This record gives sequence, structure tokens and C-alpha cells, in this order.
Amino acid sequence: MKNLHPRDVPVVRDLPPNLMREIGRVIFFHSYVEWRLGLIIYDILHVTKVLSRLVPRDPRAMDQFDLICDLVSLKNVKTGVDLIRLRRSLVLATSQRDLLAHGTWVRDPKTKAFLLHLVRGALKPVNTKRVSTKRSTKTRAQKYGIEQCRSLSQLINGIILTVDELYSDTLGQPAPSRQKNALTAASAKSPSVSQFVRGIHS
Repeated sequence: MKNLHPRDVPVVRDLPPNLMREIGRVIFFHSYVEWRLGLIIYDILHVTKVLSRLVPRDPRAMDQFDLICDLVSLKNVKTGVDLIRLRRSLVLATSQRDLLAHGTWVRDPKTKAFLLHLVRGALKPVNTKRVSTKRSTKTRAQKYGIEQCRSLSQLINGIILTVDELYSDTLGQPAPSRQKNALTAASAKSPSVSQFVRGIHS
């Protein structure tokens, strides 16, 4: 397929509802991952709700994760999570999420397929083995549809399960000032997706 330039094909504003739904799912799942990573940092550092208001907001997911890896090592947090494997998955998911969220869409005038307009070499589908980080000033429109979005959602959902496991492991590292009852209660019921949604509106 010939690469399409934005001047050749206008950017579309309306996408099929099912495609919009899958894009939204990717954005929502990734936001949950970022939220949970923040909680892990707070728990390891024993940051209270009051002190957390003084912490800079919206750090990048990879920055959060790298900090977590350092803290896990420094604090001797015991976890069965493969942090190297998790980081690889997170790099792939985060790069694709960013491009999906900030890319523009065009529609091939001949095939009518929706194409995601990106920087050349910036995006690789989830099922590829290597993530390309090389960029150039040349642009292209790459086919990216529902199946690719669903694959990305599945990848991020798997990351969520692993990050939730990591969060549970960090709860086993109580602060000296915490009472045993409080730790037991926190371990019995950790923050969930519903709490994440409520936090958005708080």
C-alpha cells in the first residue's frame, strides 16, 4: 500500500463506534496502570494521603516503574514478579498507547480502511517481537484497526494483573508506625478499579 501523506488524504474526526470503544479501553486500562504504579511508590515509601498531595503528579509510567525497581532493591521487597519481563511489556504497551492516543486518523480513499498517521518507525503492532524506537521526519499512514486495539488492550490487562500482584507484595512491607490491624485491613482489601474511577472524580 502506498504511504499516504496528510495533504493527500484529510484527517477524519469520526471513527466507527466499535473502534472508538476499543481506543477508549486502551486509554482507560493504561491510566489504571499509572494509578497503581503510583500507589506502589507511596506504599513502599510509606507516604500518607496528606504527604501525597505534595508529590508531583502525572509522572510517566516508565519513570514510575524504574523508581519502583530501585525501591524494591533498596527496601528488599520480596516479590515473585519478574520485573525485567514486566518492564519489557510496559515499554511496548506505553509506547503504543501514546501513539494511539496522540496519532491522527485518515481513511484510504480506495480501500476505505482507517489508517493511523504516525512518525515512520514509531509504532510496531503488539504481536511483533521488537519495538522500534528510531524516528525520522518522514511520515506514513499505517493500518491500525479494532484487532490491533484489542491486542493492545489484552497486553495492558495482563500488565494490570501483574502490577496488582506487585502491589500486594509491597503491602507486606509495613511502616514502623503502622498498627498490625491497619495492615491486615489494607491487605484484605486493596484499592480496586472502582476506587480508581472514584479517585478521578475526587
